[in-house]
Amino acid sequence: MRYHNTQYGRWYLLVPVIVLYLFILDLILPGKPIPWWTYLLVAGIVGGITLCFTSLTIYDGGDALVVQFGPIPLLRKRIPYEAITRVEKGRTSWLDGWGIHYRLGWGWTYNVWGFDCVRVFCGKKVYNLGTDDPDGLLAFLQSQIASRETATPSIEAVNG
Repeated sequence: MRYHNTQYGRWYLLVPVIVLYLFILDLILPGKPIPWWTYLLVAGIVGGITLCFTSLTIYDGGDALVVQFGPIPLLRKRIPYEAITRVEKGRTSWLDGWGIHYRLGWGWTYNVWGFDCVRVFCGKKVYNLGTDDPDGLLAFLQSQIASRETATPSIEAVNG
């Protein structure tokens, strides 16, 4: 069984909002107007960051689950299947936010949009993977865990 899902965020909406905010500030604040190139610079910076975090792709990388932001894939995480001890469906909150970050007692969050996630436990490490397909990802990871358990003989069977 293979898995591949890409979820898209709507961060591109920030570019016109931030430029509009600068324009309103320019009209309200006294003094020299904001130079035109400042608008371009801010739009370019926000646009570049947006291109790094517009989507979150989670896919089967053979021996590991790959979590990758994009479409410019600068940030990627590989979670080996053999390290995964259990998985469960979950939800993030406003406190968890979006992007990549760590929160004590909750673990690592990789999220681009929305609040649905799959919690992946790797011993003491926890990864909260935001997705618009929590049921599909959960079923895929459960099948990976089950196939690993059936492929690995138990100690009793070996000692027999």
